[in-house]
Amino acid sequence: MYYVLMGVLAIGGSILFAVVGVTVGRKLNHERVAEGHNDVLVPLFLTAGVIYAVLLAFIVIAMWETYDNASANTAEEASLMVPLYRDSLSMAPEKGAEMRLLLREYAEGVINGWEHFRVTAQGSPAARLSVDKMMLFYGTLTPATKVREIIAAQYLSTLSQMLLDRNKRLLQAAEGLSWIMWAAAIGGGVITVGMSFFLYMDRPLLQYVMTSVLSALIGMLLFIMVVLEKPFVGPLGIEPEPFESSLKLFDQIDVDVKQIGDPKLIGIQFIGLAKPVAPAAPAK
Repeated sequence: MYYVLMGVLAIGGSILFAVVGVTVGRKLNHERVAEGHNDVLVPLFLTAGVIYAVLLAFIVIAMWETYDNASANTAEEASLMVPLYRDSLSMAPEKGAEMRLLLREYAEGVINGWEHFRVTAQGSPAARLSVDKMMLFYGTLTPATKVREIIAAQYLSTLSQMLLDRNKRLLQAAEGLSWIMWAAAIGGGVITVGMSFFLYMDRPLLQYVMTSVLSALIGMLLFIMVVLEKPFVGPLGIEPEPFESSLKLFDQIDVDVKQIGDPKLIGIQFIGLAKPVAPAAPAK
């Protein structure tokens, strides 16, 4: 509801500004318009419009890239948990079970604390505790073979990347557009639309319509900036779906492990994959 109201105010307010401005501008210019009036103002108006369009496009594209990076980073953080969960199967049984439990606790902590994370841009205390336990627990691992030693080294690398993505997510949630950029975006729009008030057309309706359309487009882009400013908040806010998907994969991995460990499935003979070779005919 908040963002619907913001959209109505941004676009509706822009149109109202255009209508009032054109009305006042026509009253002020009616007695002062001379030949060549628009010929002088139009090039200035076009130049200001191009400069503002470049500035606004730069800001909107940069904000979209920031939003897209936050979405990709969140997906990567959740995705890295799956290979960590699988790699724990190569650990000693009791160690692997403990690590898988901590990974589950971390994912559940992130999901349960997502709304708090949206509002405060701070991570879930439960998830942070699980991360600390994972790092401490990793220090207790003692690989018995060279293969397990290599796997443990790769495990640490993947775990470190996941923690790096977590820290990036927290920073991205706290970032916002600088007030200087907001001032430039809003001020530039006011100047660009305001310059059109000094143009004069014989038919007022056409000037009202064209100026209102220009102002509404600028208001719409400013509203898009409001929506994209916080990647995890609003109608386009990033949801914890990647972590929920990882939890579902954890369950599927557990089911697969139980099936592989079923004595009935161990040592299955794949009959029929190779055709029997006929004995060679005796030489005559």
